[in-house]
Order: sequence, then C-alpha cells, then structure tokens
Amino acid sequence: MPTEDFIIKLFCQVDDKMLYAPKHSQATLFPSEVVTLALLFALKGRGNRAFYRWLKNN
Repeated sequence: MPTEDFIIKLFCQVDDKMLYAPKHSQATLFPSEVVTLALLFALKGRGNRAFYRWLKNN
C-alpha cells in the first residue's frame, strides 16, 4: 500500500471515531487531524526533524 493511501485510510478511521470531538475556536486543525499526525509520528519512530521531512515529502 502506498504511503499516501495509508495516511488517508488512517485519517478516515480516526475521523470516524472522533466524529463529535469539538474544535477549539482558535485551532487551525481539527482534532482528528492532530491525532492522525500523532499516530504517524508514533509509528514512524524517529526524531522531530526526520518526521517533519518525511511528512513534508509525503
């Protein structure tokens, strides 16, 4: 499975589970987007800089 498809599928699953999570009025991202990024960071298992570069490329 390509990386892009994995990220999309992960986001859809997280978004379905967090359907009623409220968004803070000053937040730019929705809670499901933040949780998806956190899960990707945990799965990637590297430092902040390497993860940011990987995320930017994908």
